[in-house]
Parts: sequence; structure tokens; C-alpha cells
Amino acid sequence: MSSTYPVNGKAAIVTGAGSGIGYALTKLLLSAGCSVVLADLKLRPEAEQILAEYPHPASAPSSPSAVFQPVDVANWKQLKSLWETATKSFGRVDIVISVAGIYEPPSSSFWKPPGISSESRDPPDAATGQYNTFAVNQIAPIRLAQIAIDYWTQHRDIQGNYLATPFYMASKAALISFVKSLGAVRDLFGIRISAVCPGPVLTPIFEPEWNKKLTADDVSLTPEECAAVILRVLVEPHWGDGSIVETQKIGYNKKEAKVVVRDVQMEQLYPTTFVKPSERVIQSRQNLIKHIQEFGMRD
Repeated sequence: MSSTYPVNGKAAIVTGAGSGIGYALTKLLLSAGCSVVLADLKLRPEAEQILAEYPHPASAPSSPSAVFQPVDVANWKQLKSLWETATKSFGRVDIVISVAGIYEPPSSSFWKPPGISSESRDPPDAATGQYNTFAVNQIAPIRLAQIAIDYWTQHRDIQGNYLATPFYMASKAALISFVKSLGAVRDLFGIRISAVCPGPVLTPIFEPEWNKKLTADDVSLTPEECAAVILRVLVEPHWGDGSIVETQKIGYNKKEAKVVVRDVQMEQLYPTTFVKPSERVIQSRQNLIKHIQEFGMRD
């Protein structure tokens, strides 16, 4: 088992850092000595305060700093600019954490179809159709993971660490298989990858009138409790090889409820019994591994 992954002196990108879980996690990373690019559409006042507390450039060479990059994660051009800002600001990127997510808003909901509902902002006549809920919750983390893994395979001195969190219904379900399928990259290339699947977390996502499904009276994780679990998954050695980590608050009332964390083994989807693949499959996999070891994600 590998050693603990230190975050002190590292540089991270956190999407959705303007509020909720992303904001709480950003505070934890900065307090642990990790510089952060806060990526979000906008920052709430408490997140704005982070920029004042951790100015960039840092007050001392060894001190962490924070940078804000306005980003719509559904826009691939803006994801590219986000990465360029991170490397320009800190000279490197060690950690990528995809927290940004939307909870099926009326603007992109199954029950508000494009071209039928006046509330839908998903284009009904797009040449390549895409629901924004999927673009933000599912596609953006996958695209950002591609950028990150390409970067880390081109910079072998950096031990990359990627987390995707949290998951919202079907738009996030594919990410579980995506993260699980990349579990081997830790042993092969030294890149850690995990996903954290939280239960209900009381964040600003539930503030709009149409989405008041969770209130302060309900049993739920706080953003800080969820962020603490994410940090554990980031640094502790027994996670990072395609780990799917579930966390939620369990209890009949808020006073008695406790935070529960478990590694979801997913035996039914990924059986432990192994059928030997054909020689062609083995050779194809070996060719891919060799190519990535030599050239990374490049042709």
C-alpha cells in the first residue's frame, strides 16, 4: 500500500468552488497548504473572502494562494482556459476535483422538454443535442479528467490525483463506471482517481424555490462534513485506485445522526471472479499501456 498523499505545497483545481461542498473543500485545502484555483460561474461572499485571505501571488514563497477563474464547465473552451490559468498561476496542477453540479433545474429537466416548455434552455434544434444537466454533471468531469491525465502523463514528476464528486441521479451514474474503469492508472502511471458519492448535503443548490427539497430541519451532511470526507479520500493511501466512496448522515434526527463513510465494492457490476481474456485483448491492452507509458495521451 502506498503512503499518504500530502497536499501541502500542491496546486489544485476545484470546480464548483464558489459555494457549498466546493467552497468547504477549498478552505480545507488552503488551510493544509495547498494552492487552489476556484472554478465556478461566480463566487458567493464567503468564497470571495477566500481570495482576500489567500492572495495571489502568495505573501511568502511557501504559502498557499487562491485564484478565481469564472468557468461554465459545460463549455470545453472555458475548461481549456481554466487549465491554462492554473498552470500559469502555480506552474503546475497536482489535484483536480470536480464538484460543480446542478440538480435538474427547470432550464434542463426531463419534465421541461426543449421546444415544448418555455422554461427549458436546452436547444431543441441543436446539431449535436446535449442536455445541460448532463453537460455539467457528467461530461465536464470526464473532459477535465482527459485534460488532467494527458498533462500528468506529460509531466511524470507530478503524482496526479483526480476526484469526481458528487453524483446526481442518472447524469452522474456513468461517472461511477468511468472512475472504476480507470482504477488501474494508479498502479500503471501513478495517477490516483476516486469518486465520492454523498447523500443529501445542504448547500445553496437547494435555495431556489423550485428546489427546496432539503432544509435545515432535515438530516443531511453539512458541506464541511462532506468536504472532510473528500479530503480523506484525497490523501489516505487505501483510496485512489478507482475507489467509489459513499458518505451520508445516518440517524432518525439531527442530534443523533452520524457521518458514515464506506468504500462501495460494486461486486455485481465488477465481479471479483475473472475470466481470462483472449490473447488479442491482452495484446491490445499491453499495446495501450506501452503507448501511454511512452507518449502519454498523445499520438
